[in-house]
Amino acid sequence: MNTWYSVDLGDGAAAYKPTEKIQGAFTAAYVLSGGKTNGIAAFSRYDLETNIVTVYFTPAAHRIAQAFNASPCEKPTTDELGLIIGDADSWHTFFPGDTPRDRH
Repeated sequence: MNTWYSVDLGDGAAAYKPTEKIQGAFTAAYVLSGGKTNGIAAFSRYDLETNIVTVYFTPAAHRIAQAFNASPCEKPTTDELGLIIGDADSWHTFFPGDTPRDRH
Protein backbone atom coordinates (compact mmCIF):
# COMPACT_ATOMS: atom_id res chain seq x y z
CA MET A 1 0.00 0.00 0.00
CA ASN A 2 1.50 3.34 -1.09
CA THR A 3 -1.44 5.64 -0.46
CA TRP A 4 -0.85 8.67 1.72
CA TYR A 5 -3.73 10.40 3.52
CA SER A 6 -4.33 14.00 4.51
CA VAL A 7 -6.75 16.04 6.57
CA ASP A 8 -7.07 19.81 6.99
CA LEU A 9 -7.31 20.78 10.65
CA GLY A 10 -8.06 24.49 10.33
CA ASP A 11 -5.95 27.45 11.34
CA GLY A 12 -3.02 27.19 13.73
CA ALA A 13 -5.11 27.69 16.88
CA ALA A 14 -7.93 25.39 15.76
CA ALA A 15 -5.42 22.68 14.78
CA TYR A 16 -3.88 22.40 18.25
CA LYS A 17 -6.43 20.03 19.85
CA PRO A 18 -6.84 17.73 16.82
CA THR A 19 -3.04 17.51 16.55
CA GLU A 20 -2.86 16.41 20.19
CA LYS A 21 -5.50 13.74 19.49
CA ILE A 22 -3.55 12.49 16.46
CA GLN A 23 -0.39 12.29 18.56
CA GLY A 24 -2.32 10.37 21.22
CA ALA A 25 -3.58 7.88 18.63
CA PHE A 26 -0.04 7.31 17.39
CA THR A 27 1.20 6.83 20.94
CA ALA A 28 -1.50 4.22 21.55
CA ALA A 29 -0.60 2.41 18.31
CA TYR A 30 3.07 2.48 19.32
CA VAL A 31 2.31 0.93 22.71
CA LEU A 32 0.02 -1.72 21.19
CA SER A 33 2.73 -2.68 18.68
CA GLY A 34 5.21 -3.37 21.46
CA GLY A 35 7.21 -0.21 20.90
CA LYS A 36 7.63 -0.51 17.14
CA THR A 37 6.56 2.28 14.81
CA ASN A 38 6.14 -0.06 11.83
CA GLY A 39 6.32 2.88 9.42
CA ILE A 40 3.56 4.94 10.99
CA ALA A 41 4.27 8.65 11.01
CA ALA A 42 2.51 11.94 10.42
CA PHE A 43 3.80 15.18 9.00
CA SER A 44 2.17 18.60 8.95
CA ARG A 45 2.29 21.76 6.91
CA TYR A 46 0.94 25.21 7.72
CA ASP A 47 -0.10 27.10 4.60
CA LEU A 48 0.33 30.82 5.24
CA GLU A 49 -1.87 31.82 2.30
CA THR A 50 -4.89 29.76 3.34
CA ASN A 51 -4.13 29.78 7.10
CA ILE A 52 -4.70 26.00 7.17
CA VAL A 53 -2.73 23.24 8.91
CA THR A 54 -2.76 19.98 6.94
CA VAL A 55 -1.64 16.67 8.40
CA TYR A 56 -0.26 13.95 6.11
CA PHE A 57 -0.32 10.33 7.24
CA THR A 58 2.08 7.73 5.87
CA PRO A 59 0.60 4.68 4.12
CA ALA A 60 1.21 2.48 7.19
CA ALA A 61 -0.82 4.94 9.28
CA HIS A 62 -3.98 4.40 7.22
CA ARG A 63 -6.08 3.16 10.16
CA ILE A 64 -5.22 6.22 12.21
CA ALA A 65 -5.83 8.43 9.17
CA GLN A 66 -9.28 6.94 8.69
CA ALA A 67 -10.11 7.58 12.35
CA PHE A 68 -9.52 11.28 11.67
CA ASN A 69 -11.51 11.30 8.41
CA ALA A 70 -8.40 11.80 6.29
CA SER A 71 -8.69 11.35 2.55
CA PRO A 72 -6.29 9.64 0.16
CA CYS A 73 -3.77 12.05 -1.35
CA GLU A 74 -0.47 12.20 -3.17
CA LYS A 75 2.73 11.96 -1.17
CA PRO A 76 3.41 15.51 0.04
CA THR A 77 6.34 17.58 -1.09
CA THR A 78 8.82 18.47 1.62
CA ASP A 79 8.30 22.24 1.32
CA GLU A 80 7.43 23.59 4.78
CA LEU A 81 6.72 20.04 5.99
CA GLY A 82 7.45 18.97 9.55
CA LEU A 83 7.33 15.65 11.39
CA ILE A 84 4.70 15.71 14.15
CA ILE A 85 4.84 12.06 15.19
CA GLY A 86 7.01 9.10 14.24
CA ASP A 87 10.44 7.75 15.00
CA ALA A 88 13.61 9.78 14.55
CA ASP A 89 14.33 8.20 11.15
CA SER A 90 10.89 8.95 9.69
CA TRP A 91 12.06 11.91 7.64
CA HIS A 92 14.85 9.95 5.97
CA THR A 93 12.65 6.88 5.55
CA PHE A 94 9.90 8.70 3.66
CA PHE A 95 11.93 11.47 2.02
CA PRO A 96 15.37 9.94 1.34
CA GLY A 97 17.94 12.37 0.05
CA ASP A 98 15.96 15.36 1.28
CA THR A 99 16.59 17.24 4.51
CA PRO A 100 14.02 18.87 6.76
CA ARG A 101 13.67 22.60 6.26
CA ASP A 102 12.93 25.18 8.89
CA ARG A 103 9.31 26.21 9.02
CA HIS A 104 8.62 29.90 8.48
